[in-house]
Amino acid sequence: MKKFFLISSVALISFYGSAQTNQKRLALVIGNAHYQSVNALKNPVNDARAIASSLRGLGFEVMESEDVNQAQMKQAINAFGLKLKDYDVGLFYYAGHGVQSKGVNYMVPVEADLKAEEEIEFDCVAADRVLAFMDAASTKINLIVLDACRNNPFARSWQRSTGGGGLAMMDAPKGSLIAYATSPGRTASDGESSNGLYTSALLKFMRNPSLTIEQVFKQVRNEVSDKSGGAQIPWETTSLTGEDFYLGKGSKADASTTIIASNETSQKQDALSRGHVDLKNIKVSEGDKTQAEIFFAQGKISYDAYKNEKAIQEFSKAIQLNPVYVDAYHWRGNSYYSIPDYEKAIEDYSTAIQINPKAHESFYWRGNAYYAVRQDDKALSDYSNAISLKPDYAEAYYWKAKTQYDLAQDDKAIENYNKALQIKPDYPDAIFWRGQAYYSQKKYDEAIADYNKTLLARPNDAEAMYWKANAYFSLKKYSDAIKNFDAAILQKPDYADAYFYRGKVKYNLERYDEAINDFTKTSDLKPSYSDAYYWQGMVAFVQKNYETAITLFSKTININPQHADAFYYRGNAKYGLAKDEEAILDFDQSIALMPAADTYYWRGLCKYNLQNYAEAITDLTKSIELDQTSTYAANYYYYRGKSYYNLKIYAEAIPDFTKSIGLDPSGSNAHNYYYWRGNSYYALKLDPNAIKDYSQVIALKSDFSEAYYYRCNSYFYTGQNDLALADINKAIELDPKNTKYTEFKATNFK
Repeated sequence: MKKFFLISSVALISFYGSAQTNQKRLALVIGNAHYQSVNALKNPVNDARAIASSLRGLGFEVMESEDVNQAQMKQAINAFGLKLKDYDVGLFYYAGHGVQSKGVNYMVPVEADLKAEEEIEFDCVAADRVLAFMDAASTKINLIVLDACRNNPFARSWQRSTGGGGLAMMDAPKGSLIAYATSPGRTASDGESSNGLYTSALLKFMRNPSLTIEQVFKQVRNEVSDKSGGAQIPWETTSLTGEDFYLGKGSKADASTTIIASNETSQKQDALSRGHVDLKNIKVSEGDKTQAEIFFAQGKISYDAYKNEKAIQEFSKAIQLNPVYVDAYHWRGNSYYSIPDYEKAIEDYSTAIQINPKAHESFYWRGNAYYAVRQDDKALSDYSNAISLKPDYAEAYYWKAKTQYDLAQDDKAIENYNKALQIKPDYPDAIFWRGQAYYSQKKYDEAIADYNKTLLARPNDAEAMYWKANAYFSLKKYSDAIKNFDAAILQKPDYADAYFYRGKVKYNLERYDEAINDFTKTSDLKPSYSDAYYWQGMVAFVQKNYETAITLFSKTININPQHADAFYYRGNAKYGLAKDEEAILDFDQSIALMPAADTYYWRGLCKYNLQNYAEAITDLTKSIELDQTSTYAANYYYYRGKSYYNLKIYAEAIPDFTKSIGLDPSGSNAHNYYYWRGNSYYALKLDPNAIKDYSQVIALKSDFSEAYYYRCNSYFYTGQNDLALADINKAIELDPKNTKYTEFKATNFK
């Protein structure tokens, strides 16, 4: 019996030794939580966001994706792998479901519905894909973390499965380390807090500049084992060689900010931060208190001078002397926040709150730190606590509203922006962001009113001008939109987004030359702005400059391999050049990224042109299933009908042509709907029905010679020779060079 195992967390690192302070670091972080066929996971997206934040603090450039399907996951990995060639350190982090089959580990996309083992290879993404790109990039140091140690939700539907979980042991290549979130053959559950147990421990230790990578994982193992009561024991295999590697030495906060204290004091502070010390039992002499206040005052001077590392050292000295000095913890937290090192800031704010549960400022700033690492539930809780302690805390209302806005809770956000403004009416940030919440609700007039109020307080606010322009754009008040985009650009001449959306307004007005200038200016200012090239491509496309359009859509795709519309319109441009096989490949990509009725339609047309009628029927049927309200809907049925006709399945063709007629009875293509239904009736020898349809064609398009010819045939075969002769004469009159007509007349009318 074949075994299937759930992937546990894995880290693969290759070491060659380098000057770590000068390393270029690139990371791809993916979190999959909202699975479509099984219950959602609580932790992966939170884990991924927290890891991404920490990696940025360690000097990584981070690419992020959340809740991705198979195509999106592959393309994110491809983009990461291609970019990695210019970097010294590569890191890939994945949190979500995973499976192992036939010795290969797979990450599970959100749309996967694994009914059997055989589907895994085709519906999931192999972890080997990441390794292959890393190998090709020849990066000096590579790290892979697969936090996929949840129980397998798919196994119960598999006929052949041992059902359990765990990860098969993998050999560590030379110069590498592989770390598992739990021991081989075992699984770990999704955590109860916002972060999983393994990732929480990794977040805690990975930033420590004094720990080698082996020591990091040892500390992680100790903590996870302790907190799980031995149920989950992380595991490592290693064959490291060369110099030690310190992940934490890429931190923006230099190791010089590490707190130096006696073992006794450090232990006290650690115990305090963990809540293991009764505060009443900590005794501090008056002399120590006085000396601590001196260091605290010096720390404030350094903080106010933006010398955060120095401030941290001085606040730390104050804490060393007085371990219950709440203000020192708070302001050291502010210093860490400014670096930024949000995790350490959170630790200090938490200690300040433990010492003084009424420290509203510490609740507020801890909320800001949680907001920065996108632990939004904790941020909202802290802002609420700050408000309960200080009901007139306008800033806490503001940031609570901002968090709710980011969570798309616009009504709640507006309510709290209003409360902030009741306390502090001259709060332009609250006015502006209330406008943004109205904008999100498509209440554009209310949004414009708030942008105008913002501009009264800040007349040169380019952002308010820009969003006011966008609101007018959404209301299709194009002249007002252009006026405000102009104003934003005047204030901020390098405002790429303002050029871009002004270009879109001009595109809608069919002022294509002006639009292309704005889109080109956008790409000049931001060469990585994929949509700038996309809309340049759209201008070329509507002007039928298909080769130029293809070049520009290709630039878009090179920058953003997940741009479904760029694939779609590049496919349409290739269709316009009769490159049907190439167009199909682009429509394939677009469908994988974003299935849409029109994309299936155009792919179906390409297959129709290639006489692949069976596959054309499949695509056109999918179009009909997805959207019968599209402007192309009549054509969906029409070309499916023609595909049936070409396969001589006339009985199926007739209902499709009838549906096309019903959807578009008098449109520019209506005569063709009647014509091909008439041909279908003719092929079935239902001549009276055919005659009616050919007559309708002639009523709609009196110069359609083929309609006269086939009506002639139907008249002839039903014995109406005079009418047949009149029709064949009309067909010859319209197209005298068509020998089919003249031969029919010569043969049948002597």
